[in-house]
Amino acid sequence: MRKVMTGVVVLLLSGSAIAADTPPFSGETNASWLKSTGSSEKETIKGLVAGKYLHHRWTHELKLEALNESDGSTGQRTSERYLAQEKSSWNFTERDFLFYKMQVEKDQQSSWDYQAFAALGYGHIFIKTDTMYLSTELGAGTRHSKDDLTGNTTDEALGNAALKYEWKFRPGARFNEDIALEVGEDNTVLRTRTALTFDLTQVINLSMAYETKRDDGPSNIDDTMTSVGLGYRF
Repeated sequence: MRKVMTGVVVLLLSGSAIAADTPPFSGETNASWLKSTGSSEKETIKGLVAGKYLHHRWTHELKLEALNESDGSTGQRTSERYLAQEKSSWNFTERDFLFYKMQVEKDQQSSWDYQAFAALGYGHIFIKTDTMYLSTELGAGTRHSKDDLTGNTTDEALGNAALKYEWKFRPGARFNEDIALEVGEDNTVLRTRTALTFDLTQVINLSMAYETKRDDGPSNIDDTMTSVGLGYRF
């Protein structure tokens, strides 16, 4: 884990050096209300902050998510989930890129106090037009986990795959499908997100999303979440 993290830091520093000039920056924030079904019946407030730097062949992305869940009948808080992810990509052709990704997640529904991974990999852009985008990623790295009950920590090899699809089917409206897979010896996590977004103004949008998380670890999480939220792009 230390060797991988050291390599990631070196790559990050080299990428930052390349992007010494002020790069174009974009980002978004989103706040949603959602109802969860599956392992539990919940009402949840979800917040998202995401940012992206573009400079020459480099793309740096940061995503922060937070969920606070409460019981639908009593209103008492029952669970929390936090996720932070950083990914940097280097496009060596118009369609191919290398990436490194770091992610930390704390999910009170799982049996882990937290799980963190660092991965390196290759990605390919299959479609890139004014109205449609499709890319896939495949990587490998290590995952560090802390058991919520015993406090013991483990390190394991990790396989990481992702798919990203966007279709701008009309001006100011788009459809997104995102799939992410994390495969390790202790557990496998599959995440999906299907969303429709409609621009209300140049910076404010309305989004409707259906998300799933399936974790075959000791807690055996199988949750779905449907949300409607407002977003602000900058």
